[in-house]
Amino acid sequence: MEFGGLFGLGTDHYPIPWDMLTYDTDQGGYVVHLTKEQLTEAPRYAREESPEYTDDYGRTIYGYYGLSYPIL
Repeated sequence: MEFGGLFGLGTDHYPIPWDMLTYDTDQGGYVVHLTKEQLTEAPRYAREESPEYTDDYGRTIYGYYGLSYPIL
């Protein structure tokens, strides 16, 4: 998910586990139920950055949202 900025500058990316997304056919897109407070404190990274998608990073993201990290 991406928020903030103007014309793509200064935007932040918010990684969200797929398990939290629901496809809404009426809206033609995915819906996620988060409060403003949850999103304000959520893990994020700047558009210019790119995190390493390691298991530890995944556990951090899933853990923030109270989900168990999937074991493959």
